[in-house]
Amino acid sequence: MNLNDINKNNFWKTHSLNDFQQLLIYKNVHSSEISSVCFLKDGSLVTSSQDKYIFIYNKNTFQKEIKIKEFKRIEYVNVNKDGILIVCLNGTYLNLYEIKNKKYKNIQTIRPYSLYYDIFGIFDDTYSIQKFIELKNGNLAILVWQYGICFYKKKKNSKKYSFLDKFDTKVNQCAYDLVEYDDNKYCVSFGSRLFKFLDMNLKKITKEIFIEIQLFLISVSKSQFFLMNKNDLLLVGQWDFVIIDLQKQEIIKHIKYKIIGNISFMYRLSYNIFLVGGWGNRIEQVEFDEIQRDIKIISNNNKNDYNFITHKTLNQISSISVFNNKLIVTPFENELNNSSLIIYQIKNK
Repeated sequence: MNLNDINKNNFWKTHSLNDFQQLLIYKNVHSSEISSVCFLKDGSLVTSSQDKYIFIYNKNTFQKEIKIKEFKRIEYVNVNKDGILIVCLNGTYLNLYEIKNKKYKNIQTIRPYSLYYDIFGIFDDTYSIQKFIELKNGNLAILVWQYGICFYKKKKNSKKYSFLDKFDTKVNQCAYDLVEYDDNKYCVSFGSRLFKFLDMNLKKITKEIFIEIQLFLISVSKSQFFLMNKNDLLLVGQWDFVIIDLQKQEIIKHIKYKIIGNISFMYRLSYNIFLVGGWGNRIEQVEFDEIQRDIKIISNNNKNDYNFITHKTLNQISSISVFNNKLIVTPFENELNNSSLIIYQIKNK
């Protein structure tokens, strides 16, 4: 664990959800579910939604400054190490945007699908880019719906990428999440109850495991795997946590998580402390105990001033993030089909 991780862990061991107070709320900021929240290098907040819009907010006032309209539903956005905003679409391509001086420029469009599927995807939403993961070497692993995993290499002295390799599942299975646990070795979740170990040095699946938990609903957060250390991988399900031993490539513990109900999102605060969001707009702060290999609850949002917009169980937390000690939460109201943006800050003591 590096110094930054230690400092973060120390902060979150002494701060809980009860230390935050509401700073501002934007109701109905998107007309559909918010698919992702991330931050530019300068600290500006970014939200994306299945309503096909990306909003970039002023880092001080949180007023909208930039609006990007896509032609397809947006599945996922994040910023790479160069500060480039990468957008995964419910179509057959990704857009890369460079943001400068309140303006944006498309610097590249990546098309991982073959030409046949690319043309087909213009008229059909069956094919989509689920997520990308920036690997340790700066390359991208792209999860391509009903197609496989595509790898793109970072071009030398450039902010663009070129095709490197791909792994075709060949059985019409869709990858939801991927974690890099060793050089060219990955753990990938497929469908609702299946995960596999992929060795791209051998270009083969070395092991696959079927688990008796429901993974599907957590996929809305696009984060199912959390690498805890060189041995332990934490897998998040709809009602469960599973700890996987990476060296043995097997499940070593199954933890039933009943307090929050259905898990809809999980956000890593620090090395071993997380925020877990669920249906009914509940949030809990939990800690992964490396010695016991267990999940312990630190705090939750039972206080009345933390119960967001409504108590209806059809509502869920679609995103949680923290930046500069501000907590950003995006509740999704299923009945109204819109999302709100709520920002909390540490209380003055």
